[in-house]
Amino acid sequence: MKSKLVFLILMLSYGYVHSQPARIILNLPKPAPSLLKSYKFFVQEVEDKRKEPGASIGRVVSAGREVNLALSSPAERSLLSYWSFAAPKNNETYLPLYITVKDFRISEKKTGSNRITGEMSLSVTFRWYRNMQPVELTNFQTTANYTRPETDQAYEKISEQILNQAIIHFNTWMTNNKGKVPSLARNLILVFKETRGSNQQDTVFYDPKRPLIWADFKGQNRKPGSRYAAAVFTSFAYEGRSYPKGDDLVVEVGLKIFMVKSMSWGRAESRTASTLRHEQLHFDVTRIVVERFKQNLEKAELTIEDFDSEIQYQFIETFREMNREQEAYDGETGHGLNAGAQAAWDRKITSELAKIYSTQ
Repeated sequence: MKSKLVFLILMLSYGYVHSQPARIILNLPKPAPSLLKSYKFFVQEVEDKRKEPGASIGRVVSAGREVNLALSSPAERSLLSYWSFAAPKNNETYLPLYITVKDFRISEKKTGSNRITGEMSLSVTFRWYRNMQPVELTNFQTTANYTRPETDQAYEKISEQILNQAIIHFNTWMTNNKGKVPSLARNLILVFKETRGSNQQDTVFYDPKRPLIWADFKGQNRKPGSRYAAAVFTSFAYEGRSYPKGDDLVVEVGLKIFMVKSMSWGRAESRTASTLRHEQLHFDVTRIVVERFKQNLEKAELTIEDFDSEIQYQFIETFREMNREQEAYDGETGHGLNAGAQAAWDRKITSELAKIYSTQ
């Protein structure tokens, strides 16, 4: 009778051990509606880039032995569903967020009678796509260590906590950096600023209200024997800077249209009103060409990712155009000696300047 009882106990014990599931499913609950009181993004996609992608997230202790712990579906779907509930898409202007999961795992072991120690880690990166180009934003990494009684499945609460921390971290980062970092800019705004009225010792900046005077021509004729009565050195340059403002990236192009006094000269016997007018029109031609530079930039497809190279390209092209225009002006007017051609250029340039400043 005693041997039969022992055999029965062994059978029951054997049946109990092998009836335990080889895997436990972690069903992520929906986050509390108050998790994010305000947000300006939604989760577009989740990518599982762990070493071992899929539904499994590690091993936990259950009924005295280690078993696999897995999400109810592959990590991409489970985590997308979880985070999308916390930040649903309800506005077309919201930032479409892509989350890459680099690490999400759990490891438990039994360390005493009814005592389980565990560690859960999460590592994710956040980005979005602007003009089909990835824009890296921020990242989040955390590790939670815990101790639990064997009867309490604490990993359910821990998983909720660290997943919530990740989405709260991004929301805080975005709130703190909106309007401060170019990576969050949605649009590019082009702004021009022209330097005027701050003439320096050797420089006259273009100003339609301040025409050139002979006193500005302080250089010496560098070509003795030259038949020309005068020469003016005009040019232009730009300085660029960018800064975020709200949802935009403002690209400010500072323009300097100038005449260099020490490189401009006029013979004493040739300092007449007509000669000065010819040189003034050279300055005006530079101003007109710079206006075309502005127009070309406004038409160009400037992108937040690479606006600087396009600005440089347009600058070089405009500089070449300025040289061609100046040569055409001198060539057709005979350096001001052809009165008819000079008058025609005067009318043309005056008309173009009037258009520029009537629209400003």
